[in-house]
Amino acid sequence: MRKNWSIILGIFLLIYVIYINFISGTKIAFSVPIVFLGIILIFFNFIKEKIMRNKAIIKGLSIIKKLLVVLIICFISIEIVIVAFPKHNDKKDDYAIVLGAGLANGETPSLILEDRLDVAIKYSKENPDSYLVLSGGQGADEKLPESLAMKKYLIDNGINENKILIEDKSRDTNENFKYSKKVIENNSHKDIKDVSVKIITTDFHALRSSILAKKNGYGYFDNYSSDTVWYLIPITYTREAFALIKSILFDK
Repeated sequence: MRKNWSIILGIFLLIYVIYINFISGTKIAFSVPIVFLGIILIFFNFIKEKIMRNKAIIKGLSIIKKLLVVLIICFISIEIVIVAFPKHNDKKDDYAIVLGAGLANGETPSLILEDRLDVAIKYSKENPDSYLVLSGGQGADEKLPESLAMKKYLIDNGINENKILIEDKSRDTNENFKYSKKVIENNSHKDIKDVSVKIITTDFHALRSSILAKKNGYGYFDNYSSDTVWYLIPITYTREAFALIKSILFDK
């Protein structure tokens, strides 16, 4: 079995990606890189004996192994920070931003988004005076903006429509905060740095969301996160490590 570890791991990754996309009813972000990794591992199983006969390649692999050790240590360190970051704050805020997360079949909230909306419902019923800012534009594979699908879900579950604000232009997390900022400032007639904001997202997303809120000038904010469904934990937390680096370095 040790000799065939790469093909076993490759097949496992392919089955995992197919499974989570099937039961989720929508395309899970970061699925394509995982598929490519699975294919590479399977392919490697059939050529590794030829590779091991080449001394130059063996020397190169030794350097790659050392580099991989460093990268794995960095990855684990990032994951520890993501997991340890505070995710649940029950205090009342003036506004709560509910971040979009894709639509299943192009028109209904995905599983991750539905979990966020359920948390938003709980928060809204505990704090009926707070406004809910539903943030999410329309993706290429979606029939309507995410924010409108979110609004329907909330109204169907008893949330007061008068307490719902819509942001329907954003295409990523950074834009969620950029465009929601305008909605909040127009509604409150205050600068965003003077408004208290609750960020409603999923646990793996709390750290990056807070960093991007800070970058966009939010002064007072905290998190109220939903829990990631167990079978999505590996892929969502793995993707988030890379997305966190991208947001720190490139998002403005």
